[in-house]
Amino acid sequence: MRRYGLIGVMLIVVFVLSSFIATASYPKTFTDTQGREITLEKPVERIITRSPDEARIIIALGAGDKLIASEQATKYCLCPMTFGDTSEGCVNCFETIIEGRMPDLPEISTRYDIYFEKIAALNPDIIFCGSLKDAEAFEDKIGCPVVVLGGRGWNFSDEGYFNSIEVAGKALDKEEEAKELIDFIKSKIDRVKSVTDEMDDSEKPKVYFASRGASAAFYDPKEGRDFTRTEPEYDPLTVAGGINVASDIPGSTVNVGLEQIIAWNPDYIFIASSDPGNYTALNFIKNSPELQSVNAIKNGNVYYCFYPHCRGTPPDRNLLNMMYMAKILHPDKFRDLDLEKEGNEIFRAFLGVDNVFTEYADYLVWPRDYLNSLK
Repeated sequence: MRRYGLIGVMLIVVFVLSSFIATASYPKTFTDTQGREITLEKPVERIITRSPDEARIIIALGAGDKLIASEQATKYCLCPMTFGDTSEGCVNCFETIIEGRMPDLPEISTRYDIYFEKIAALNPDIIFCGSLKDAEAFEDKIGCPVVVLGGRGWNFSDEGYFNSIEVAGKALDKEEEAKELIDFIKSKIDRVKSVTDEMDDSEKPKVYFASRGASAAFYDPKEGRDFTRTEPEYDPLTVAGGINVASDIPGSTVNVGLEQIIAWNPDYIFIASSDPGNYTALNFIKNSPELQSVNAIKNGNVYYCFYPHCRGTPPDRNLLNMMYMAKILHPDKFRDLDLEKEGNEIFRAFLGVDNVFTEYADYLVWPRDYLNSLK
């Protein structure tokens, strides 16, 4: 008979007890972000996510090893890549995230289609999605528990993105990890708010945020967006100490007239960009005859910023925007904020990979040019 020794026996007992306790806590019931009651009969081992946003939370909570499939864009959005080309972008991140399984991770949907038969064949224990519409479709066709996380990655509130993290934590028995992630995000926000909350509004410049960039000039009729699309509620900008000129517009993600932007006369303009090494959009806006009366143009305060979307609203890039915008708008007050260090910490917290921001800055070029200008 094999002799385990006292320590070996104790470890076996601990393992058996922990397994028993985990199993004994099931079935368990909780509510998702839509107030829907979810019951799980057993611990989750096989996870499918509808979009990169849900996959990011799963990985951040330490359950990436259980992710068995996701949406097509997950391959390009978690580790920022050129869409459709995994040889350009954060390649090291792409090859190492979720234990190197990302290149072969099955794709269960695209922007337009969901492959229900493929999902059923993968036999998931749970599906995480971002909308009630998706949840109803999955429940009807697949039958496994479906949890709506939702929440925009730039909505820094207990009712917004933090609630999404908490719900995922409940589903995966990762409540402590969820709390740690929320505390981490709050620490980064507080790093900036501790300065900007002390400012008078007279110290805060007016800012126009082109959240969909300007790659097709002022307006892209195909996508219905471009320079004239903005976000009336964008927490990273307000936390950074800017006054969002569009904040009085009801709703979210709106198109505005070029005449309205001119009338707002912003002091700064931020143009979201995900085009590597390309200053075309920035130069177009700077040199546009229609905008020459705007203070931001006259004073040379037009900047690229990180693209806040990628088949969702990635919180890591939106936290980066918060810190980057703070440094641009208030350089004297945030001179000691090390954007590269902070960026690597943020990506590490969400993706579990080191030095992603460094790779990202080199890939996009403009963040590297900005960092070099500070030396």
